Amino acid sequence: MRIINSYLFKAVAGSTGIVLLVLVSLGGFMQFVSQLDDLGQGSYDMLSAVQYVLLKLPRLAHGMLPVSVLLGALLGLGALASGSELISLQAAGVSFRRLAASVALTGTAIAIVGGAIGEFVAPALDLYARQMRAVAKSGDADITGSSAWLREGDKIFNVRPATGGIDYAGVYVFRLAPQPGELAGIGRADSFESDDDGWAFRNYQESVLGTQGISVSESIDAAQVDKLSDLLSITAVKESSLTIDELYAYIQYLRANELDSSRYEIAFWSRVATVAGIVVMCMLAVPFVFGPLRATGAGARMITGVLIGVGYFLLSRTLADSGAVFDLSPVLVALLPTLLLLAATMLALRRMS
Repeated sequence: MRIINSYLFKAVAGSTGIVLLVLVSLGGFMQFVSQLDDLGQGSYDMLSAVQYVLLKLPRLAHGMLPVSVLLGALLGLGALASGSELISLQAAGVSFRRLAASVALTGTAIAIVGGAIGEFVAPALDLYARQMRAVAKSGDADITGSSAWLREGDKIFNVRPATGGIDYAGVYVFRLAPQPGELAGIGRADSFESDDDGWAFRNYQESVLGTQGISVSESIDAAQVDKLSDLLSITAVKESSLTIDELYAYIQYLRANELDSSRYEIAFWSRVATVAGIVVMCMLAVPFVFGPLRATGAGARMITGVLIGVGYFLLSRTLADSGAVFDLSPVLVALLPTLLLLAATMLALRRMS
């Protein structure tokens, strides 16, 4: 059976690699096109845009892997079915369940590799890409050590990048007084993030130095910092730049401080669903290949896979948006599409066996 496992693995993994290469190339090209409007800002040039896109490719590949596995399995197994090789295996005494188990092993191996890339490679590169792009666009920033200095009007900003995604060093703001060499205030914010109302500091407080003593203020001139959004956003905690361990730790931090953690909980369980979905997508191809798609060409199999993948994606996005509106459970929102796909796969396999 080891020979059969290896044979099916080569067929499925080879086709998956080709499909993934095509999809990632298209996604990377779209990412590159989206960067063209930013060329010329600061030192952000064509080379920087290419570097940014290349650094984002592992995260893009991880997100596209479930659909790529489905398309790859349909094409790889479909080619074997068209050449009557699967029928020959069954004639040699290999049961349908054994073939399905071999395909599941292939999906598991791909899921392990994809999960490793998604957790150990993609987050670090995604974080570096955001920081590199933000600093390059703010060409007048002075980068020293692990922080960036930038002046806008009467304010000097010290931006400390989010190391590992959850470093709370944040942003320091030094407000200059009209008199040369004097400070009018010193402020600090945990981060600078975007929300429904635009860009804003999180937990900003400023010690105002006045003639009557020191007072505390929580306001800052928003118009003056709008143009700094790219540079200051490197302190924002982005779920795409966190590993699953860091996501869990950050969720606990938000819960402990009675803050909304649903966005990060959905991201956490979506990571789990993505890895599980790779195995499910691979197994889903088996009943299609042995059933209605056995005698069809590669084009029909590709269209079928694309339709299933688009439906899976749309359902995931609809549930994610609905979860925020109707306050649904993040676990349900993230796992339901994969669970429905798993139920459909098990039902189809049971009918075929």
